[in-house]
Amino acid sequence: MEELRFVRFRLKGETFFPDRPWISDITSLEAFADLADGADAFLIDGEGPVADGREFIRLVRSRWDSCAKPLFLPTSLGEEDDLLADCVVSSLDEALGRAREINARLAEVNGEALRESKDFRLLAYLFARPDGALRPYRYPFTPQVYGYPLADLLAGENGDTLFWIQTLKERGFLTRASLVDRIRLCPQCACSHLNYIDVCTNCGSIDIVRREFIHCFTCGRVGPSEDFVQENHLRCPFCSTRLRHLGSDYDHPLESYSCNACGHRFIEADVVAQCFCCRTRSRPDELTVKAINSYRISESGKTSARVGSLEDVYALLDSLNYVVPAYFTQLLDWLILLNQRYADEGLTLLALRFADLAPLSERIGRQRTIQLVDGLAGRLRQLIRSTDVSTRTALGTLWLLLPRTDAAGAQVLSRRIRELRKLAAEGLGVPVDFRMAAFTAPGDFIEGDNAARIMARLTGELES
Repeated sequence: MEELRFVRFRLKGETFFPDRPWISDITSLEAFADLADGADAFLIDGEGPVADGREFIRLVRSRWDSCAKPLFLPTSLGEEDDLLADCVVSSLDEALGRAREINARLAEVNGEALRESKDFRLLAYLFARPDGALRPYRYPFTPQVYGYPLADLLAGENGDTLFWIQTLKERGFLTRASLVDRIRLCPQCACSHLNYIDVCTNCGSIDIVRREFIHCFTCGRVGPSEDFVQENHLRCPFCSTRLRHLGSDYDHPLESYSCNACGHRFIEADVVAQCFCCRTRSRPDELTVKAINSYRISESGKTSARVGSLEDVYALLDSLNYVVPAYFTQLLDWLILLNQRYADEGLTLLALRFADLAPLSERIGRQRTIQLVDGLAGRLRQLIRSTDVSTRTALGTLWLLLPRTDAAGAQVLSRRIRELRKLAAEGLGVPVDFRMAAFTAPGDFIEGDNAARIMARLTGELES
């Protein structure tokens, strides 16, 4: 295999790695532009100032032509900077091996899309690193506390990075990898810097003190214990009864707080969260709970990274009375219960798994692929009824829920759908390959079946 071309940012001081013909050295950031375009990987070497290495990392990740290329460190520069590099390597052989793996996957990416869109820059970076993830970093002195330094640099412009990442997740390009933290935000300004304070249950004042109270059994009055101390013994200030024995003359009631503002006595104080930014007070249950996650690229994102945004091609299938997967499974569960009560009400669920359209798009072009799938969606639309619904749970998996459709009706529809393999490709000369599995109730029903189990069983049939 041809050796990769490394650009090494050489810091002052002793270096960790030996010189090699395939390594080009630079010692200043100004020299980076001349070598960046032809570089396959980047390396920081030397014991010089850490700040210089950090600037180099940010320069590499902020340029569209180098943002997704491998970058290695000889030693850790700190948690935030390590998130921007690929890893710490102990030898040039290790760096070379890892760089080959990353560049082999980058070769599948649509390189022109990196120039046009920050979406593709992020997707290409994650696609080239199958085990990699977009991880958050804690910035304790910022209102949001957490940020994504890699996404900030790959975006290459000012903007709401957190909103951008959430948008990519909602569009199906990213999927949650792990839950890192859970924080609470002010419902007024979304700041996470909150002060939890005890306040009076009557007036909300913070001027409350913890006190011991005495309850006089003779008159039934209650007051602070210091009001009962007279001449070195306890005497009720209301009825003048001398209180000698705890439990027979007096006791200590549960009230343990008093408010200096309104005089109210209470057992437990109210807890409120006061925002340091806007001073808004909120009850703990009114705070906005936000999950902080790390993210990985989804199957849809991988397809988009390879050939451009192909998700909209599959989305043409969403015109078939589409509902979101969560509602689809709830509706299926309800129809199953209805079928169990009224066995004559037939029910059919069809699963269609379409072949990966990425190779097809590369072979016949994106526009012809769109025409192909649009034609298929149009013919499917003619076959289903207005009462049938569909959803997609994966990039190329389409589900059709057909109420009041028995086994005979399901066979007729299945046969017509199979005929679409050729009909959908009329005029293009390219057939659409897909597999199909079906469930019909009550005939295929197994004791304990629900929507999740049935869909999992059909998915297994599609993959077998």
